[in-house]
Amino acid sequence: MTEKILYIDSKRTCIRMLPLLQRLCYEQFQQAIEQLLSCTTASELDFAAIRNGFDQLKQLFQSQILSLSQDGLAPESVSRWQSIQTEVHKQMRLLATDMIMLQAARNPATSAIRLAGICDRLNCLRQFCQVLLSE
Repeated sequence: MTEKILYIDSKRTCIRMLPLLQRLCYEQFQQAIEQLLSCTTASELDFAAIRNGFDQLKQLFQSQILSLSQDGLAPESVSRWQSIQTEVHKQMRLLATDMIMLQAARNPATSAIRLAGICDRLNCLRQFCQVLLSE
């Protein structure tokens, strides 16, 4: 997903390989990730807010990210986009499992370990979004 340079009326114009609609979806998804990440790293943990943030992230993922297709992508970008999309889907499934494990944790030490895993997974998802949005 590299930029193509076009010259229109002698002016250099960059065109990104990610279509505008997909770009907007990934930007919203990244914002939801950031919000959930801020809930998980707050000094006062609010497990209800974390759960609510996850539910919103999951809803956004299912309604916008999963429905995206390769239409509008440059042929040379399709393979990379599919790989990243597959990884994002995998990380979301694992995040759902992590959330279940966090809810089931009874020991504060176990909760802390589960929360750290959730943060790692959210950071991974954020990096995937950054890759898609930067190329």
